Amino acid sequence: MLRVEDRFMIKDLHRRGMAISDIARTTGHDRKTIRAILNGSVERSPQKRRGRGKKLDPFIPYLEMRMEEGVFNCNKLYDEIRHQGYPGGKSLIKYFVQPRREARRQAATVRFETLPGEQAQVDWGHFGFIEHYGRRRRLYGFVMTLGWSRAAYLEFTVSANAAWWLRCHMHAFRYLGGVPRVVLHDNLKTAVVDRQADGAIRWNARYLDFANYYGFTPKACRPYRAQTKGKVESGVRYVRGNFWPGLKFVDLTDLNDQAHVWLDLTANVRIHGTTGEMPFERLALEHLQPIDGKPDYDTSLIVFRRASKDCLVSYDSNYYSVPSEYAGRTLEVKQTEEDQLIILNAQGAEIAHHEVVQGCNQRIVVPVHYAGISSRSPSVSRPRAIQLLPTENCGGQPAAPEVEARPLAWYDQVLEGIR
Repeated sequence: MLRVEDRFMIKDLHRRGMAISDIARTTGHDRKTIRAILNGSVERSPQKRRGRGKKLDPFIPYLEMRMEEGVFNCNKLYDEIRHQGYPGGKSLIKYFVQPRREARRQAATVRFETLPGEQAQVDWGHFGFIEHYGRRRRLYGFVMTLGWSRAAYLEFTVSANAAWWLRCHMHAFRYLGGVPRVVLHDNLKTAVVDRQADGAIRWNARYLDFANYYGFTPKACRPYRAQTKGKVESGVRYVRGNFWPGLKFVDLTDLNDQAHVWLDLTANVRIHGTTGEMPFERLALEHLQPIDGKPDYDTSLIVFRRASKDCLVSYDSNYYSVPSEYAGRTLEVKQTEEDQLIILNAQGAEIAHHEVVQGCNQRIVVPVHYAGISSRSPSVSRPRAIQLLPTENCGGQPAAPEVEARPLAWYDQVLEGIR
């Protein structure tokens, strides 16, 4: 004998337009039983009270609003309406939500095609770890797929921070030969600072400036609707299934070299399963916005550091000198894509320029930065440009730099010189 909850679910599914065969598959009951319930010929259970389904009626508008926002977790919905006075059990909520969840999944399978040059979809994939300059780093794969041609770009990095988010976009634009009108992605912190309850987005200011510079409109997927960028999701799966298995590489550079060969000779010249054409052939018809002659956007990684009394700035576990007059001051430090370290003062003027060194606990010193100090302390030898070899604890906290033993009078002269 069926419970009243089962009968309620079956009738509700039928009212929503679900076929008897689909109801049978969803509930696990025979089609004859389903028809009998719909015809009213199944005996009711005397132990169940009538009208139990009506307990949910006052809360249906709220539940529909929450599902429209993407919330289908029955436990969460139950807790929310229970605090609003709902007197019933959780089973009615499950029966109410299930067909709508199924309808949402079916709707997600509808393919949405864009016009040539209209949209690109981007995403990160995690590909384990890699040994990079003596450190174990996470390995990320950036994938961009053009919506119309399905032409793709792939690049591996050891960081998914804001600088590499922009750089990978820029590299993809170069490889694909232009910029689409819209770029679709998840609600990543490198793009979306937060999203208000009304759907309003507060964008990452630097990413918005980058989008304005290249002339595309950023678009973030609605929460819980990442399947709207299904083309790039498929692209990430294609990388995992076609390029990644059995791959051997020496380092990150070698990995990206192989990725570019794979893009040119496999991914973008295959007959695509959906379009039936080669992505490279369709790419010529995308008519992307050109970027010829446009200078690259400054994608430098920017941080702020306070210079030590020894006129050193700590950056990525190494130490770089600055002119003595900036000791103790907070300075802007920029690492360019070419691994140049540019140090700026509060007015934005460049005061030091170094090449980024790998490893850790190295001290890079330019003697001229200490010229003013040396002139006031003739008994002290002029500092030499030195580069200490990395120690064995690079994976942990950086060890303290080696410090030369000096008389206390020397420090009094140093402080007098930088006041």
